Formats: sequence, structure tokens, C-alpha cells
Amino acid sequence: MESIITNEKDERFIELTKELDNEWFQLRGEEVLKYQEYNDLKDPHIVILALNWGRPIACASFRLFDKDTIEIRRVYVKKRYRRNGIAYKLIKQLEKLAMEENFKYSVIETGRENTAAINLYKKLDYEVIDSFGMFEGDDFCICMKKQFKSLIF
Repeated sequence: MESIITNEKDERFIELTKELDNEWFQLRGEEVLKYQEYNDLKDPHIVILALNWGRPIACASFRLFDKDTIEIRRVYVKKRYRRNGIAYKLIKQLEKLAMEENFKYSVIETGRENTAAINLYKKLDYEVIDSFGMFEGDDFCICMKKQFKSLIF
């Protein structure tokens, strides 16, 4: 498996995010349609793709949240590749890129019922915070935040 850095315009990333959206639609139905605009790929994203024999199997991205903070977005691993630490590695790579650009924090949002994702983010030292933006008052979502530790050499 290899990983590559790309952006939100990469067709492989777009296809993976469509699979992610379809999976959520299968689980939650039309309820997820209210997040469509939030999940669009209009804003610039730094994207990391995981490839297996050149084929995309997973993705994760971040976009600017504020001057000190990135927002981790669109984390997805194809079903047959899950539970192998791929999402963990992709997020760690994104965090490293963010720290190299002097960001201090990372935020992330996921479905409250998505215990696998919540456990992953806790393993990565994210803590539950008050919901932000369009997620305020949304009982379906949970928001989390992490403060990066300084890179001391």
C-alpha cells in the first residue's frame, strides 16, 4: 500500500467520497441530505489517498477551519480494507502536514452513532467539544478537537 498527496479535484478522491455519501445514505436515508452542501468539495482540500496496487482504497482530507485550525474531512476506507489502521495512518499524515504549516489545532465531526470513527478519533487524542457551525443543536453529530503537540527536535 502506498499513499499520495493530492487535492479535492482528484477523480479518485471524488469517487471515494461518493461511496462514503452512498454508505451514509444507506444507513440514515434522506436525513443525510441536509449535509450535502457542507460535504461539497468547493473549498480547497489537502487530500491523502491510500492506494493498493494503484487503486484507491481510502482517503482523508483537511481544509482550513480558521487561521490556527484545520478540519479533517471525508475520512473513508473501502469496507474490505477496514480495521487495518489505514484511517489512523492517513489522519496522522494529515496532522503532520498541518503541523509543518504551523497549525495548532484540528477539528472533526462525525455521526454520533459512528462508534468506530469516534473510537478512532479518541485513539488519536481528539476530545469531544461543543458542536460548531451547522452542527450546533444537531443531535445526530458529534464534534471533536485536538491540540497539536509542538515538534521539538
